[in-house]
Amino acid sequence: MQLPNELKQAIDNNAFCALATKINEKEIQNHLMWIDYKEDKILINTEQGRKKTKNIRLEPNISLVIFHPTDMYTCWEIRGIVEKIVQDTSANEHIDYLSNRYSGKPYGRTKDVTWDEAGFTSREIWEIEVSKVTSMVSRAQEKSVSE
Repeated sequence: MQLPNELKQAIDNNAFCALATKINEKEIQNHLMWIDYKEDKILINTEQGRKKTKNIRLEPNISLVIFHPTDMYTCWEIRGIVEKIVQDTSANEHIDYLSNRYSGKPYGRTKDVTWDEAGFTSREIWEIEVSKVTSMVSRAQEKSVSE
């Protein structure tokens, strides 16, 4: 599925997403994440061995909401499936790219400290095949009336 240009622009301008993974039949786990895309795939970069990495291996279907970086009431719900997990040094390089984009510096360290010197756990990238995109456009919200 093709990603809307407005969504790609929001991601390029440091949109955040809320990512939901299924823990079991009764529980869902949610995370606030940096986000990226490659062509029409959504990319999520996370530390290996986290609970969400275990969740996604048991149930690769995923849901996330991407919030416009300057208008939180404009957002996109994405549904899809993690079709590929990349676990090589490119994932570590990718988190540095994201960190530089979002915070202006390498991930969790200064520029003169290498990934190995910092002693970080390796990263992985989830490539998400998008099956559905729902756009929610900003509009004036009415104040709730108490009953």
